[in-house]
Amino acid sequence: MRAIVPHPLMAPSCSVVVCTRNRPELLARCLASLGRLDHPSYEVIVVDNTQGQPEVERLARDTGARYLVERRVGLSRARNSGGRAAKGDVVAYIDDDATAEISWLTHHSAVLEDPRLTATTGRVLPTSLSSSAARAYAGAGGEDLGEVGFWVDRNTPRWFERANFGGVGIGVNMAFRRVLFDWGWGFRESLGPVAGIPGEEHYAFFTIVRAGHAIAYVPEAIVHHTYPATAAELRRRRMWILRGSVAYMAMLLVEEPEHRRDTLRYLWEAARGTRRAWRPETDEPFAGRLQLLAAVATGLPLYAKSLLTERRRFTPPRLPEPTDASGSPRPSAPS
Repeated sequence: MRAIVPHPLMAPSCSVVVCTRNRPELLARCLASLGRLDHPSYEVIVVDNTQGQPEVERLARDTGARYLVERRVGLSRARNSGGRAAKGDVVAYIDDDATAEISWLTHHSAVLEDPRLTATTGRVLPTSLSSSAARAYAGAGGEDLGEVGFWVDRNTPRWFERANFGGVGIGVNMAFRRVLFDWGWGFRESLGPVAGIPGEEHYAFFTIVRAGHAIAYVPEAIVHHTYPATAAELRRRRMWILRGSVAYMAMLLVEEPEHRRDTLRYLWEAARGTRRAWRPETDEPFAGRLQLLAAVATGLPLYAKSLLTERRRFTPPRLPEPTDASGSPRPSAPS
């Protein structure tokens, strides 16, 4: 996809949601970057995922942001609260330990003017590579999907695995049409860091593409994200991702029977070390065999636990088929 040069006079109004929990110093840095955005019309919503902290409320007030409290612990709950409170046509998300480049929001909103698109993701670069742990994380793939933009919809080869396993983008840098929340859509609240099962944004991408909508990766929309700074942090991050991925795949196998073959193919190819055409090349493997075995042993119980905490089986909302302004079916995204 060729780069799109945004025209600020045509940009829709936007809401930027920052979910935070007990990290005021990082939040202050994030909000400072959001205050420098070049978009002409946007609001910032800080969702405090605690019982409410005066220091976080003060930070929001001092930067002109709206302050919301989501007392139910969970990143997905906080993201849903922010999305439902948003007033903009576009709802963009950034993590509190990330900073946005000045044109980040303008690129997201400009690309979302295309009526064929429902969501966008952007490029994620490390805040610093000064530590050996950060360099090792980047060398194993990190979070950067590269400089070339692309679209993903149901016509995209292997769209299921791309949406579910990191081939569309990650939650630190994403944007959605607000109408999704009007339709009852949202992030699955049994997924996320508190549940120990990362992937709430991937499941969100999956539900959007499955419904016939398209998502674009916009490499010009750049945020900088904190990478592990020590070897201990790197080990914890890797194990958290691996264990959560096992639990997430167990969820897909049990709850998405129409895509069970796709999930099993992905598992088989991953076990054989098959390189994904859509995944950037890496300098080193993400994990060794012992780490993978440990992840399997601890990841499966995580999914079983999530079934107990989720009081009734999650049913994704049915999204309408995409249409243009006249109500006609939208044309497919470019291949």
